[in-house]
Order: sequence, then C-alpha cells, then structure tokens
Amino acid sequence: MDEPRDRNVFGAFALMISDDIVRASSSRAPEEGPAASALALLAHQPGLSVRMLAVGVGLSHAGTVRLADRLTAEGLIESRATATDGRVRSLHLTSAGQKASAAILAARDKVIEEGLSILNKDEMRILADIAERVLRGRLENLEHSYRICRLCCYEGCTNCPIDAELHERGQDRE
Repeated sequence: MDEPRDRNVFGAFALMISDDIVRASSSRAPEEGPAASALALLAHQPGLSVRMLAVGVGLSHAGTVRLADRLTAEGLIESRATATDGRVRSLHLTSAGQKASAAILAARDKVIEEGLSILNKDEMRILADIAERVLRGRLENLEHSYRICRLCCYEGCTNCPIDAELHERGQDRE
C-alpha cells in the first residue's frame, strides 16, 4: 500500500467534492460566503443563538450578527427572544428562508449524488460506513458538531452519526 499516495488521492477527492458542494450551495444562496451554511444550519437546528450560528458558519460574533441582519432584511430569517433569557435571541427561518434552505440542500445533494454516481450500492454503503466512523472518531464536541453539520439535510440523515456520538457522550444538542 502506498500510504502517501492514498492520502493524496483521498485529499484530492475530498477537496473536489467539497468545492463542488460549496459552489452548488452558494449558487442557491442569497449571497456568497456563509449564507448558504447559515440557512441550512438553521433548517437543521432552528432556534440557534447568534453565538452558536457563528461557531457553525465559522464567522466572528460580529460577522454573524451582520449576516443575520442581512438575512433578516431579505426576509429569510427572524430573530426571537428565548424563553429563558430575554437578552439572548434565537434565529429561525421564515417560510422564504425554508424554501431557500431547501434549494441550497437540494443543490448540495445533487452534487454529492452525481459525484458518487460511479459507485455501486455496495461501494456506497462501504464508503458511508467508513465516513461515519471517521465523523464519529473526529468529532471534538457539541460546538464542532454544528460546524460539521452546517450543510446537512437533517431530514435525510436518519440515525445521524454525529447526533448518535453526541448522545453517547451525554452532549445532546439542545
């Protein structure tokens, strides 16, 4: 086995799929950058605080506030007071935001489906099993889970390996 070559081949594969996912999901978002991730993540986890959304999309708190303000101005998200602390706001998709998120996730799914279409069902199952092991093994904590799942279609991920790993660790998502 040529381990450096294998790592290079896998790295190129991962970057190719990742670049295609970012390009496709961004093409459906209202703006370039983390807007697609923000909308998809809020579909996955409605009611996130600005702080947790910032973790998920990889922006500073101030940058996430500006992003949320732009998405609010476009009618895609709304900010609500939380029941436990009136100072903390929770972010939710509007119906327009839900449609935008669905389009983003559909574009993402199409890219993945096309990118992996060369695999037969058995190979796909093997790849998914390996990917699940890596995801569970590399998961750092609850905050990291939001970053990992920022472009996931939660409805399509029954028995989510990230949620399962968090549960086993006693760190369930809110």
